[in-house]
Amino acid sequence: MIVVIELVFIFLVVSILMYLFLRGFSNKGRMDHRIKEFLPSPQMEDGTSQKAKKASIFKRFFISLATLFKNVQFSKKTEEMLLEAGSILRPEEFFALKILASAGIGLVTAFLGVKWFLTILAVIIGYVIPNYVMKQKRKKRLTRLSYQLIEVLGMMANSMRAGFSFIQAMQLVGKEIPDPLGPEFDRVVRQVGLGVPLEDVFEELIDRLPNKELEVVVQAILAQRKSGGNLAALLETMEDTIRGRVRVLEELNTLTAQGRMSSWIITMLPVGLGLYLSLVSKEYFRPMLEHPLGWALLFIGSCSIIIGWVVIQKIIRIEV
Repeated sequence: MIVVIELVFIFLVVSILMYLFLRGFSNKGRMDHRIKEFLPSPQMEDGTSQKAKKASIFKRFFISLATLFKNVQFSKKTEEMLLEAGSILRPEEFFALKILASAGIGLVTAFLGVKWFLTILAVIIGYVIPNYVMKQKRKKRLTRLSYQLIEVLGMMANSMRAGFSFIQAMQLVGKEIPDPLGPEFDRVVRQVGLGVPLEDVFEELIDRLPNKELEVVVQAILAQRKSGGNLAALLETMEDTIRGRVRVLEELNTLTAQGRMSSWIITMLPVGLGLYLSLVSKEYFRPMLEHPLGWALLFIGSCSIIIGWVVIQKIIRIEV
Protein backbone atom coordinates (compact mmCIF):
# COMPACT_ATOMS: atom_id res chain seq x y z
CA MET A 1 0.00 0.00 0.00
CA ILE A 2 2.91 2.36 0.74
CA VAL A 3 4.30 1.72 -2.74
CA VAL A 4 0.96 2.71 -4.27
CA ILE A 5 0.87 5.95 -2.27
CA GLU A 6 4.45 6.79 -3.30
CA LEU A 7 3.65 6.04 -6.94
CA VAL A 8 0.58 8.28 -6.90
CA PHE A 9 2.51 11.08 -5.16
CA ILE A 10 5.39 10.98 -7.66
CA PHE A 11 2.96 10.85 -10.59
CA LEU A 12 1.09 13.91 -9.29
CA VAL A 13 4.31 15.88 -8.73
CA VAL A 14 5.66 15.06 -12.22
CA SER A 15 2.29 15.89 -13.82
CA ILE A 16 2.05 19.27 -12.04
CA LEU A 17 5.61 20.21 -13.02
CA MET A 18 5.07 19.25 -16.67
CA TYR A 19 1.76 21.17 -16.73
CA LEU A 20 3.35 24.33 -15.33
CA PHE A 21 6.26 24.11 -17.76
CA LEU A 22 4.08 23.53 -20.84
CA ARG A 23 1.63 26.24 -19.81
CA GLY A 24 4.34 28.85 -19.35
CA PHE A 25 6.09 27.81 -22.54
CA SER A 26 2.95 27.90 -24.72
CA ASN A 27 1.55 31.20 -23.42
CA LYS A 28 4.78 33.15 -23.93
CA GLY A 29 4.17 35.79 -26.54
CA ARG A 30 2.31 33.83 -29.20
CA MET A 31 1.21 36.95 -31.05
CA ASP A 32 4.66 38.55 -30.75
CA HIS A 33 6.23 35.41 -32.16
CA ARG A 34 3.97 35.45 -35.22
CA ILE A 35 4.47 39.16 -35.83
CA LYS A 36 8.26 38.78 -35.64
CA GLU A 37 8.08 36.12 -38.35
CA PHE A 38 6.86 38.78 -40.79
CA LEU A 39 8.60 41.84 -39.34
CA PRO A 40 12.07 40.66 -38.26
CA SER A 41 14.23 43.09 -36.34
CA PRO A 42 18.02 43.24 -36.01
CA GLN A 43 17.73 42.17 -32.39
CA MET A 44 16.35 38.80 -33.47
CA GLU A 45 19.84 37.67 -34.50
CA ASP A 46 20.93 37.71 -30.86
CA GLY A 47 17.51 36.72 -29.54
CA THR A 48 18.30 33.08 -29.04
CA SER A 49 21.45 33.72 -27.00
CA GLN A 50 19.73 36.39 -24.87
CA LYS A 51 16.82 34.10 -24.13
CA ALA A 52 19.21 31.32 -23.22
CA LYS A 53 20.97 33.61 -20.74
CA LYS A 54 17.74 34.72 -19.08
CA ALA A 55 16.14 31.27 -19.09
CA SER A 56 16.23 28.81 -16.25
CA ILE A 57 18.67 25.91 -16.09
CA PHE A 58 16.02 23.41 -17.19
CA LYS A 59 14.97 25.56 -20.12
CA ARG A 60 18.60 26.09 -21.20
CA PHE A 61 19.11 22.34 -21.05
CA PHE A 62 15.93 21.88 -23.11
CA ILE A 63 17.11 24.38 -25.73
CA SER A 64 20.55 22.75 -25.86
CA LEU A 65 18.99 19.32 -26.31
CA ALA A 66 16.72 20.61 -29.07
CA THR A 67 19.73 22.15 -30.84
CA LEU A 68 21.24 18.69 -31.23
CA PHE A 69 18.33 17.70 -33.49
CA LYS A 70 18.23 20.94 -35.47
CA ASN A 71 19.60 19.35 -38.65
CA VAL A 72 17.42 16.24 -38.39
CA GLN A 73 14.78 15.93 -41.11
CA PHE A 74 11.46 15.37 -39.36
CA SER A 75 8.33 14.09 -41.05
CA LYS A 76 5.97 16.55 -42.69
CA LYS A 77 3.14 15.14 -40.59
CA THR A 78 4.85 16.32 -37.39
CA GLU A 79 5.32 19.82 -38.76
CA GLU A 80 1.68 19.94 -39.87
CA MET A 81 0.47 18.74 -36.47
CA LEU A 82 2.43 21.47 -34.65
CA LEU A 83 1.23 24.09 -37.11
CA GLU A 84 -2.42 23.05 -36.89
CA ALA A 85 -2.23 22.90 -33.09
CA GLY A 86 -0.98 26.49 -33.00
CA SER A 87 2.11 25.44 -31.07
CA ILE A 88 5.23 27.62 -30.97
CA LEU A 89 7.42 24.53 -30.64
CA ARG A 90 9.63 23.64 -33.57
CA PRO A 91 9.89 19.97 -34.63
CA GLU A 92 13.30 19.54 -32.96
CA GLU A 93 11.99 21.07 -29.72
CA PHE A 94 8.97 18.80 -29.79
CA PHE A 95 11.22 15.78 -30.30
CA ALA A 96 13.39 16.89 -27.37
CA LEU A 97 10.26 17.24 -25.24
CA LYS A 98 9.27 13.65 -26.09
CA ILE A 99 12.74 12.41 -25.12
CA LEU A 100 12.60 14.25 -21.80
CA ALA A 101 9.13 12.93 -21.01
CA SER A 102 10.18 9.39 -21.89
CA ALA A 103 13.36 9.58 -19.82
CA GLY A 104 11.57 11.18 -16.87
CA ILE A 105 8.86 8.54 -16.63
CA GLY A 106 11.43 5.79 -17.18
CA LEU A 107 13.57 7.08 -14.29
CA VAL A 108 10.55 7.29 -12.00
CA THR A 109 9.53 3.69 -12.72
CA ALA A 110 13.13 2.49 -12.35
CA PHE A 111 13.39 4.31 -9.02
CA LEU A 112 10.27 2.51 -7.81
CA GLY A 113 11.91 -0.84 -8.60
CA VAL A 114 9.23 -2.23 -10.93
CA LYS A 115 9.83 -5.00 -13.45
CA TRP A 116 12.09 -4.23 -16.39
CA PHE A 117 9.37 -4.76 -18.99
CA LEU A 118 7.09 -2.34 -17.12
CA THR A 119 9.90 0.21 -17.20
CA ILE A 120 10.21 -0.25 -20.96
CA LEU A 121 6.45 0.14 -21.29
CA ALA A 122 6.57 3.33 -19.20
CA VAL A 123 9.34 4.72 -21.44
CA ILE A 124 7.22 4.05 -24.53
CA ILE A 125 4.17 5.65 -22.92
CA GLY A 126 6.23 8.71 -21.94
CA TYR A 127 7.39 9.07 -25.54
CA VAL A 128 3.82 8.86 -26.85
CA ILE A 129 2.17 11.21 -24.30
CA PRO A 130 3.38 14.51 -25.92
CA ASN A 131 2.03 13.33 -29.27
CA TYR A 132 -1.35 12.57 -27.69
CA VAL A 133 -1.44 15.94 -25.90
CA MET A 134 -0.56 17.83 -29.09
CA LYS A 135 -3.21 15.96 -31.08
CA GLN A 136 -5.82 16.78 -28.45
CA LYS A 137 -4.76 20.42 -28.57
CA ARG A 138 -5.05 20.37 -32.35
CA LYS A 139 -8.49 18.77 -32.16
CA LYS A 140 -9.79 21.33 -29.65
CA ARG A 141 -8.38 24.20 -31.69
CA LEU A 142 -10.03 23.02 -34.92
CA THR A 143 -13.30 22.34 -33.09
CA ARG A 144 -13.26 25.85 -31.62
CA LEU A 145 -12.70 27.18 -35.13
CA SER A 146 -16.14 26.01 -36.30
CA TYR A 147 -17.87 27.95 -33.52
CA GLN A 148 -15.72 31.02 -34.15
CA LEU A 149 -16.46 30.93 -37.86
CA ILE A 150 -20.15 31.62 -37.21
CA GLU A 151 -19.27 34.74 -35.24
CA VAL A 152 -16.68 35.82 -37.80
CA LEU A 153 -19.07 35.57 -40.74
CA GLY A 154 -21.71 37.58 -38.90
CA MET A 155 -19.16 40.25 -37.95
CA MET A 156 -17.81 40.51 -41.50
CA ALA A 157 -21.31 40.70 -43.01
CA ASN A 158 -22.37 43.47 -40.62
CA SER A 159 -19.10 45.35 -41.18
CA MET A 160 -19.48 45.25 -44.95
CA ARG A 161 -23.09 46.44 -44.71
CA ALA A 162 -21.78 49.35 -42.61
CA GLY A 163 -19.38 50.37 -45.40
CA PHE A 164 -16.21 48.41 -44.63
CA SER A 165 -14.26 46.81 -47.45
CA PHE A 166 -13.52 43.09 -47.44
CA ILE A 167 -9.93 43.60 -46.27
CA GLN A 168 -11.04 46.04 -43.57
CA ALA A 169 -13.59 43.50 -42.34
CA MET A 170 -10.88 40.85 -42.15
CA GLN A 171 -8.62 43.30 -40.30
CA LEU A 172 -11.42 43.89 -37.77
CA VAL A 173 -11.73 40.14 -37.24
CA GLY A 174 -7.98 39.90 -36.68
CA LYS A 175 -8.20 42.51 -33.91
CA GLU A 176 -11.37 41.36 -32.17
CA ILE A 177 -11.44 37.56 -32.42
CA PRO A 178 -9.08 35.38 -30.32
CA ASP A 179 -7.09 32.37 -31.46
CA PRO A 180 -7.35 30.55 -33.82
CA LEU A 181 -9.21 32.68 -36.40
CA GLY A 182 -8.19 36.12 -35.14
CA PRO A 183 -4.39 35.73 -35.46
CA GLU A 184 -4.80 33.80 -38.71
CA PHE A 185 -6.94 36.53 -40.30
CA ASP A 186 -4.45 39.13 -39.10
CA ARG A 187 -1.71 37.12 -40.81
CA VAL A 188 -3.79 37.01 -44.01
CA VAL A 189 -4.17 40.82 -43.97
CA ARG A 190 -0.40 41.25 -43.47
CA GLN A 191 0.39 38.91 -46.36
CA VAL A 192 -2.05 40.70 -48.65
CA GLY A 193 -0.45 44.00 -47.63
CA LEU A 194 2.93 42.59 -48.69
CA GLY A 195 1.53 41.89 -52.18
CA VAL A 196 0.81 38.15 -51.95
CA PRO A 197 -2.22 37.17 -54.11
CA LEU A 198 -5.39 36.53 -52.10
CA GLU A 199 -5.84 33.07 -53.64
CA ASP A 200 -2.40 31.96 -52.45
CA VAL A 201 -2.99 33.45 -49.01
CA PHE A 202 -6.28 31.58 -48.60
CA GLU A 203 -4.68 28.32 -49.74
CA GLU A 204 -2.04 28.69 -47.02
CA LEU A 205 -4.82 29.46 -44.53
CA ILE A 206 -6.56 26.19 -45.40
CA ASP A 207 -3.25 24.33 -44.99
CA ARG A 208 -2.77 25.81 -41.51
CA LEU A 209 -6.43 25.28 -40.50
CA PRO A 210 -7.80 22.16 -42.25
CA ASN A 211 -11.51 22.66 -41.57
CA LYS A 212 -14.35 21.76 -43.94
CA GLU A 213 -16.48 24.77 -43.01
CA LEU A 214 -13.58 27.18 -43.48
CA GLU A 215 -12.72 25.58 -46.82
CA VAL A 216 -16.30 26.06 -48.05
CA VAL A 217 -16.23 29.71 -46.95
CA VAL A 218 -12.90 30.36 -48.67
CA GLN A 219 -14.03 28.75 -51.94
CA ALA A 220 -17.27 30.73 -51.89
CA ILE A 221 -15.43 34.02 -51.29
CA LEU A 222 -12.96 33.34 -54.10
CA ALA A 223 -15.79 32.40 -56.49
CA GLN A 224 -17.71 35.57 -55.56
CA ARG A 225 -14.67 37.77 -56.18
CA LYS A 226 -14.43 36.36 -59.72
CA SER A 227 -18.13 36.37 -60.62
CA GLY A 228 -19.36 39.31 -58.52
CA GLY A 229 -22.43 39.64 -56.32
CA ASN A 230 -23.47 40.69 -52.85
CA LEU A 231 -20.71 39.39 -50.60
CA ALA A 232 -22.45 40.47 -47.38
CA ALA A 233 -25.55 38.42 -48.26
CA LEU A 234 -23.33 35.47 -49.20
CA LEU A 235 -21.58 35.63 -45.82
CA GLU A 236 -24.93 35.67 -44.00
CA THR A 237 -26.12 32.63 -45.98
CA MET A 238 -22.96 30.72 -45.14
CA GLU A 239 -23.35 31.75 -41.50
CA ASP A 240 -26.80 30.12 -41.35
CA THR A 241 -25.52 27.02 -43.16
CA ILE A 242 -22.56 26.53 -40.83
CA ARG A 243 -24.74 27.15 -37.76
CA GLY A 244 -27.05 24.34 -38.89
CA ARG A 245 -24.10 22.04 -39.53
CA VAL A 246 -22.65 22.73 -36.07
CA ARG A 247 -26.06 22.02 -34.52
CA VAL A 248 -26.20 18.63 -36.28
CA LEU A 249 -22.69 17.82 -35.04
CA GLU A 250 -23.68 18.67 -31.47
CA GLU A 251 -26.71 16.36 -31.72
CA LEU A 252 -24.48 13.56 -33.03
CA ASN A 253 -22.02 14.07 -30.17
CA THR A 254 -24.91 13.79 -27.72
CA LEU A 255 -26.21 10.58 -29.31
CA THR A 256 -22.76 8.96 -29.41
CA ALA A 257 -21.74 10.00 -25.87
CA GLN A 258 -22.86 6.65 -24.45
CA GLY A 259 -20.79 4.78 -27.01
CA ARG A 260 -17.69 6.83 -26.21
CA MET A 261 -18.12 6.23 -22.49
CA SER A 262 -18.63 2.50 -23.10
CA SER A 263 -15.42 2.35 -25.11
CA TRP A 264 -13.45 3.85 -22.23
CA ILE A 265 -15.02 1.59 -19.61
CA ILE A 266 -14.66 -1.60 -21.66
CA THR A 267 -11.04 -0.75 -22.52
CA MET A 268 -9.84 0.35 -19.08
CA LEU A 269 -11.71 -2.23 -16.98
CA PRO A 270 -9.36 -5.20 -17.65
CA VAL A 271 -6.30 -2.92 -17.39
CA GLY A 272 -7.45 -1.53 -14.05
CA LEU A 273 -8.34 -5.00 -12.76
CA GLY A 274 -4.90 -6.31 -13.72
CA LEU A 275 -3.14 -3.42 -11.94
CA TYR A 276 -5.32 -3.91 -8.87
CA LEU A 277 -4.53 -7.63 -8.64
CA SER A 278 -0.81 -7.05 -9.23
CA LEU A 279 -0.67 -4.60 -6.31
CA VAL A 280 -3.11 -6.21 -3.85
CA SER A 281 -2.51 -9.92 -4.48
CA LYS A 282 0.95 -10.32 -5.99
CA GLU A 283 1.14 -14.08 -5.43
CA TYR A 284 -2.18 -14.60 -7.20
CA PHE A 285 -1.18 -12.47 -10.22
CA ARG A 286 2.50 -13.56 -10.43
CA PRO A 287 1.92 -16.51 -12.85
CA MET A 288 0.56 -14.05 -15.43
CA LEU A 289 3.91 -12.26 -15.43
CA GLU A 290 6.31 -15.19 -15.03
CA HIS A 291 4.73 -18.17 -16.84
CA PRO A 292 4.80 -18.38 -20.67
CA LEU A 293 1.09 -19.18 -20.70
CA GLY A 294 0.44 -15.98 -18.73
CA TRP A 295 2.48 -13.99 -21.26
CA ALA A 296 0.42 -15.47 -24.08
CA LEU A 297 -2.84 -14.63 -22.30
CA LEU A 298 -1.67 -11.05 -21.67
CA PHE A 299 -0.69 -10.68 -25.33
CA ILE A 300 -4.01 -12.04 -26.58
CA GLY A 301 -5.93 -9.90 -24.11
CA SER A 302 -4.04 -6.74 -25.14
CA CYS A 303 -4.70 -7.42 -28.83
CA SER A 304 -8.38 -8.01 -28.11
CA ILE A 305 -8.63 -4.74 -26.16
CA ILE A 306 -7.02 -2.79 -29.00
CA ILE A 307 -9.25 -4.40 -31.63
CA GLY A 308 -12.36 -3.71 -29.54
CA TRP A 309 -11.32 -0.07 -29.06
CA VAL A 310 -10.77 0.41 -32.82
CA VAL A 311 -14.10 -1.22 -33.72
CA ILE A 312 -16.07 0.91 -31.23
CA GLN A 313 -14.37 4.09 -32.48
CA LYS A 314 -15.29 3.18 -36.06
CA ILE A 315 -18.92 2.64 -35.06
CA ILE A 316 -19.37 5.91 -33.14
CA ARG A 317 -17.44 8.08 -35.63
CA ILE A 318 -20.01 9.48 -38.06
CA GLU A 319 -18.93 11.82 -40.85
CA VAL A 320 -21.20 14.81 -41.53
